[in-house]
Amino acid sequence: MKRLQNNFKPLLFLVLAGFAFTSCSSDDDNSPTIPEPTSYQVSINASPSNGGTVSPQSGEFEKDQVINITATPLQGWEFKEWQGDVTGIDNPIQLAVNATKNITAVFERDLFYLADNGVTIMAPNAPVGGTGVINGITYTKRTVDQITPENAETTCTSGITDMSNLFNAANTFNGDISHWDVSTVTNMNNMFQSTDVFNADLSNWDVSSVTNMGTLFNNALVFNSDLSNWDVSSVTVMNGIFAAAAAFNADLSNWDVSNVTTMRSMFNGASSFNSDLNSWDMSSVTNTGWMFFNASSFNGDITDWNVSNVTAMDFMFHEASNFNRDISNWNVGNVTNMLRMFADATSFNQNISGWCVTNLTSEPNDFASGSPLSSSNKPIWGTCP
Repeated sequence: MKRLQNNFKPLLFLVLAGFAFTSCSSDDDNSPTIPEPTSYQVSINASPSNGGTVSPQSGEFEKDQVINITATPLQGWEFKEWQGDVTGIDNPIQLAVNATKNITAVFERDLFYLADNGVTIMAPNAPVGGTGVINGITYTKRTVDQITPENAETTCTSGITDMSNLFNAANTFNGDISHWDVSTVTNMNNMFQSTDVFNADLSNWDVSSVTNMGTLFNNALVFNSDLSNWDVSSVTVMNGIFAAAAAFNADLSNWDVSNVTTMRSMFNGASSFNSDLNSWDMSSVTNTGWMFFNASSFNGDITDWNVSNVTAMDFMFHEASNFNRDISNWNVGNVTNMLRMFADATSFNQNISGWCVTNLTSEPNDFASGSPLSSSNKPIWGTCP
């Protein structure tokens, strides 16, 4: 009997083990089955977003569906390549939807293209001599030495830094150069000096890099283009910019002249000019001599100008026959030259007796000769009331 019991134990173990195995197998057979996906998300993007469009748009697509994807560049751009889960330069492409996908159409600028303002023609990466067609017109990228009055209208100027004297004394030039890219130009000294008939639209020019505008439109007799939106914040030199520009009377009230140091002869002989300039930041200016000499129409508001750093005001309002603004609060304490400042300013008789003129111990020669400025309204020379 004892031997039977010993033989029974191994048998019982095998039976229990078999039961356990059968139970586990039964549980596995009853586990839920995960269904295969019937669709996948496909992300289709454009880079940069303003360079072009893609079709179709991102979305959920049926599994194994074949979709045609097209990249369409916008004006001034061209398709470069696909990146992401699909690479290459073919366009359009076919994609079999068998997994989640992320695809990007990459666009790059044409060598010649229109700026966002729809006017300026840009070609920063084009070689000199390269050509491009914009709105049916062929433009050539040229150096400043290659530009002539005859080819100016079909010239692309991207990359030029110095345009000084470019059309100086080009007496008959009046070409349409509104499309010029001047964003890299720093020097425009004498650019349109003595251009007798020039009056092109320059309102879209980006002059934000220009530092020298000296005599830019000097003696440009009929020029009167809208320059109100010019960014002149980098300019330091404006001497004679509109001197003898007899027709010029554009609104310059919003100009940022905070870095300008010299305005000598700025409107000298600009006989039509009469813009309000009161908002100008004059704090860097040291020279306003001859500024409104013979600006016979000028009576713009300049009441609040900060002229505390100005040292020269000679001939400033000489023959400015219409000027009679209240400038009694001007700080002229650093001025050392007021020669003929109001001579023949036939309307001026404001009270400037409170001016601080310690640097001028006696009345300058012809300070107000030919003007109605009374003795009681003149500064008390050598004093600072």
